[in-house]
Amino acid sequence: MKRTLITLFIFVLANIGAYAQKGYEKRIEIGTSIGVGEYTNTSFGASMINGYRFNDYFFIGAGVGVGYSNALTLIEIKDGTTKELRNDAVLIPIYANLKANLTKSRISPFLHFNIGYTFDAMQYAKDAPGLMIEPALGIDFKFEKTALYAAFGFKLQHHEYSYMRNVGALDDNWDIETRSELSKSISIKLGIKF
Repeated sequence: MKRTLITLFIFVLANIGAYAQKGYEKRIEIGTSIGVGEYTNTSFGASMINGYRFNDYFFIGAGVGVGYSNALTLIEIKDGTTKELRNDAVLIPIYANLKANLTKSRISPFLHFNIGYTFDAMQYAKDAPGLMIEPALGIDFKFEKTALYAAFGFKLQHHEYSYMRNVGALDDNWDIETRSELSKSISIKLGIKF
């Protein structure tokens, strides 16, 4: 009986695995996010996305990446002069990816949306940058078994930094606050699907 159950369990797992491979798709992409606004962060990185393509038009998956940013950590304003302090950040984004191709042709425009959480490997988890949202549009160039693509989007990344202002005549009279906001950037990505 035990042997029959184990055999049945292996058979079921094998069939589930075979079915899951039918629409399995993976992508590797590199890119940059160029900060826009008053106080900005720019980052560079690479990601791997794995998921399932339901048909010629719709894909859902999960991605993980690694990147670098010289992240803003402190703004100091004294006597009308603004100084920025930046520290190296090793970013690890983990996110869900939705992609909708608009045509079935070899050159196909698409919309995609990433939502997830970004960690900084140089900080404690509680100090992680946090929420990340990235809508984008792009174009697939399809070949027989692969595709190359380019995507352009708008990325929102949660970010905290310290803001210090000298508010008096004495050097030790500072107004200090922690600011938490969604930093904005334009994202540009190139990738390969296989």
